[in-house]
Amino acid sequence: MKIKMMLIGWLAFIGCDFLLAMMSLQVRDVWSLSALVWFPAGLLLGVLCTLPLRFWPIWLLSSALLHLVASQLYGRPVNVSLIFSFFDTLLITVTALIWQFFYGVMARPVRRRDIIALALLCAASGIIERFVTIWALLLLDYPIDPSISVLHIAGYAISSLPVTFFVFYLVTRVNRTKWDISGYLMVLAMSLMMLALFFLPLSALTDALRWQDLALMFSLTLPVLLALRGDLLPLSGFLSLCSTVAVGATLFGHGPFHHILPSQQEDVLIAAWYSAALSLPALLCASLVNQKSALLARHRWREQLMDTVLQHGLYHRFELDSNDGLRWLYQSRWQGVSHAPVYWQQFIGWIHPDDRLAVEQLKNSASATPQVLPIRLADRHGEFHQSSMALVACQEGQVCWFEGVIFPQQTLLRSEGGE
Repeated sequence: MKIKMMLIGWLAFIGCDFLLAMMSLQVRDVWSLSALVWFPAGLLLGVLCTLPLRFWPIWLLSSALLHLVASQLYGRPVNVSLIFSFFDTLLITVTALIWQFFYGVMARPVRRRDIIALALLCAASGIIERFVTIWALLLLDYPIDPSISVLHIAGYAISSLPVTFFVFYLVTRVNRTKWDISGYLMVLAMSLMMLALFFLPLSALTDALRWQDLALMFSLTLPVLLALRGDLLPLSGFLSLCSTVAVGATLFGHGPFHHILPSQQEDVLIAAWYSAALSLPALLCASLVNQKSALLARHRWREQLMDTVLQHGLYHRFELDSNDGLRWLYQSRWQGVSHAPVYWQQFIGWIHPDDRLAVEQLKNSASATPQVLPIRLADRHGEFHQSSMALVACQEGQVCWFEGVIFPQQTLLRSEGGE
């Protein structure tokens, strides 16, 4: 099964890599002979960062050969094709090695600092690759402009980021994760909106605003809405689609970025920066929501576990409202009698007189951090037993209350005495 999935993934990789390479080569920087965007870099980097080293040769060789074939089909000289293919593969390999050195194999960039680290690593790799290829072409006496455009190089480096994150989350997806149908329907609806934005005919150029201009501004909110669900896989897939659609539509003369600047190269660069503006804030927002959801889920599981323990043990859990009313959970018998105290003053009557002042002080000083106090609690015969009471202050909006648990200690003392 694993070999079958690997073969299917490799075939999908070959098809996507070749199509993305041919699209990226549609527009090139005349003065540096390089493509303004290079989506296959993100595809290969995502695969290498998630797979063990023993699988790397087939993916590296396939990507390098596809790079050469696409360059030759598009009319590049052989030595220029070799330079771009070699340095592109080399820098991506080094970047993947650095990532796996710090994070290991199959590591998902879920935390915000991991996403930022991967984005900076990809940007640094792309910038270095551009400098190295320009230096190599200058050594071969190709007539290129040695001046550096920061916007061009940065746009090239970040253009493939959404594809990298999508491959990351796709390969490392947990099999037991449930498919959220509503989330994927939401992605489908948003994808259709983006396709309509970039491929429907443009309004006539007049002094009035075009509908595409307004839709373009509102499109920045779509990834954020999707990020609020906290699911990084459909979000990264949507961002990859937006990135390729924005650049592809501009390349083929469609969309709101077509003809807004004097040259097609500048239009494509604006589309690449638009993709970056969509991607990074949405991924960071989704990371925050994902981490908070995971934390709440852990707290919910612990709550359920503790509830189960409290229901089957010699413990009493209660809620104390602002009017000193008590509500005992689980309907357990109170100290062997039928009726538990329903007010705080009734409960105080069960506590040893020497401990009542400390219990009142515990109540008055209770905070969001649970506090524990040893007490002596009476039974129905009037005999006092060592116990502990934990109390925490809770607040939701304007409503404040306390939650507490009483832990009788006689079971612990008897077990220690038996030993």
